[in-house]
Amino acid sequence: TMYYYMYRVAKLYPNLTRYLDANGYLERAFGTAKDFFTVPNELTHWSAYGTGTYDELVIPKIVRALRENGHPQQADWLEAHWQKKVEYFVNDHPDLFQSEYPFDSTGFESTEALAKYAMENARLPGDPASASPLIDSFQHQVSYQDASDFLHEQIRLNIGDRGWLEPAYYDLGSDYRGRGNAGYTLSYMSQMGGWAVLDYALHFARNPLPDLSLGYASYLSSWALLNAGTKASNYGYWYPGKNNDGGASGGFEPRPWGQAWFGNKVMGRGPWWYSGEIDLGFTGALRSAATIVVDDPIFGLYAYGGKLARKKSLVEVVPRDGLRARFHIFLGADRLHILLARDGFKKGSPVVFDRSLSRMTFTLENRASGRHQTTILIAGLPSGVYQVNLDGHPFERFSSNGSQGNEIRVPMTGATLQVQFARIASSIH
Repeated sequence: TMYYYMYRVAKLYPNLTRYLDANGYLERAFGTAKDFFTVPNELTHWSAYGTGTYDELVIPKIVRALRENGHPQQADWLEAHWQKKVEYFVNDHPDLFQSEYPFDSTGFESTEALAKYAMENARLPGDPASASPLIDSFQHQVSYQDASDFLHEQIRLNIGDRGWLEPAYYDLGSDYRGRGNAGYTLSYMSQMGGWAVLDYALHFARNPLPDLSLGYASYLSSWALLNAGTKASNYGYWYPGKNNDGGASGGFEPRPWGQAWFGNKVMGRGPWWYSGEIDLGFTGALRSAATIVVDDPIFGLYAYGGKLARKKSLVEVVPRDGLRARFHIFLGADRLHILLARDGFKKGSPVVFDRSLSRMTFTLENRASGRHQTTILIAGLPSGVYQVNLDGHPFERFSSNGSQGNEIRVPMTGATLQVQFARIASSIH
């Protein structure tokens, strides 16, 4: 994961890296992933195929990057081993409550990623065979129905191992271990597995609203352990003082008086004194960060991670999720996803749309030092033909069939760029 994201930094912002170039970091990402599948088995006969481990969900991204950068043999090797792991989890039904320990919730980030790969690559009955021999071989091993069954099974176990009845901030969205909510809540697994709940809600759930609510609570959960503030607040709630600004705890003791794991220290209700593995949780949170607009049955039109206002027939939402790179809309049966490959929605600027999703306007901010191209992935637009305008000038047209994704590559030549698209025909000819 570290090497893959360093590859991304070096590729998009080469002026920020000194040690290796993008290809060098990608080579190390591949080498680490390769050793993950080979070295432990050679040394201690431990197999990576049977255990869900944190951060391995980046492997399909590494495969894609290898193909994009002219390394097809390495990509095929790595994808074949990832497929072997997917096949094992889908077909052999391992104990999904087992990961680092016999009872553990670390694996639920992986099981969602494994299930997602299976769902995206399994062949529906009647579909033609894949043009890729690697995918075609996988489709002979994993059926779409088995992939779907595994997807729903693993998310049920994830949610069953997560706080959702009690609204206390140290329970809601938190993963639970052997003592339930009686000890060690808000662990790194809260946000890692929370990414899985949110991903399932965004892309697979038939009734997404309950899972969106829980997934977003999970995304927010362990941020409560971060000790940070301003001079006026004395730099933090839990442990005031400038020297403690930016520190983070690795877990939360919910009992009035209990015992933390490391060092068996006795303590009262509050965050542990040490950070543990919370960086893994924050990594999962950054994968989850998004602004999501929903029509909630209780609260009506609402934006998770955003500030929403209605202006006549339009809805305006200012993204405030921290990254401002992912935007989703759930209105009735419509599910619209806008993902930015780089850059972001301009800070403080609204995404404006009508409820029919026939027109939308937003402003991008250039987060690099020079000119480049940004890819906007839009999926779920209602069927029709759309006109794209950049800074008020016609740019291109594209068609949507209501389910496919469209990639729009726009030039970032200045500090900001206004993007507008509007449906000009309701059917595709």
